[in-house]
Amino acid sequence: MIEKIILSTLISLSPSEKRALNNLQNKLENKGYDISEYFENPKFEIYKFETKNKFVNYSDTTKSWYMRKDSLEKCADFIEKQYYWLKKAEKEFGVSPEHITSQLQLETNLGQYTGNYPVINALISRYLRRPDLRGQYYVYLTDFLDLVSDTTDNIILPKEIFEIKGSWAGAYGIAQMMPNVLKKYGRDSDFNGDGFFDSMNIQDAIGFIARYLSENGFKENSHKAIQRYNSGHPFYGTSIGKHTKELEKIIKKRRSIPPEKLMPLKEMPKFSRKIKTSLLDAKPIPKYEVPKKQIFIKRIFSRKN
Repeated sequence: MIEKIILSTLISLSPSEKRALNNLQNKLENKGYDISEYFENPKFEIYKFETKNKFVNYSDTTKSWYMRKDSLEKCADFIEKQYYWLKKAEKEFGVSPEHITSQLQLETNLGQYTGNYPVINALISRYLRRPDLRGQYYVYLTDFLDLVSDTTDNIILPKEIFEIKGSWAGAYGIAQMMPNVLKKYGRDSDFNGDGFFDSMNIQDAIGFIARYLSENGFKENSHKAIQRYNSGHPFYGTSIGKHTKELEKIIKKRRSIPPEKLMPLKEMPKFSRKIKTSLLDAKPIPKYEVPKKQIFIKRIFSRKN
């Protein structure tokens, strides 16, 4: 029970939070999930969240790092490098490379910052510290524990639960998926063809974003579909839209570069070969051929030109 929690964590809890944690543990036990084993682990912690230094400023794009020229150029480089997979996603799901790239940029800086909070800690902390969201975070917790305990699906996760690290809100992977979204869409989102969905694989993340947007009405209302992905931020969809338009301008400018200043992009697709410990067999990786002609290719001239 709660008395097994390491002392430093127990001291940080208010009486109401201690009662809430006891209630949570009992509710989870009734559904077959035992979280008491995590309480004595030195990695278990209840966080106090600070919102002043947010990584992404959605409300004012003029002050946001993702709208800087170097950030947009980096996204254009990403489109060139992942062109095969982005066009594959566009063909299958009808979502443009610019939209997919913009969303991955705002979520994790194209996979550079995926979060360093153990997801189990973040979910329990948010459950305790946000009474108004306890119903929502209870669902996140049950879905997360279901994913961790499932030994039959094709979703790759670290074996040790405290090594599954994500955002302070409990989002995981390059595309920053909450557990309910990962559970719903992950099983069908193996995009690179290796037989598994790996949230830390860039090609699978590309396919995941495209699939999610497509299945949530992107063709009918792109803004609504994008906003639904992160409904906690009212300006999220607007920020993605502004970033996409600026990125499209960069891409259009690159298309006008004289041929003599270009060289072919020779990088072949890369596959993830990581295997979830609980899976016994891996499907063979199919062979993909990169199209002979690509619209976007690496530049060899100085960025000053």
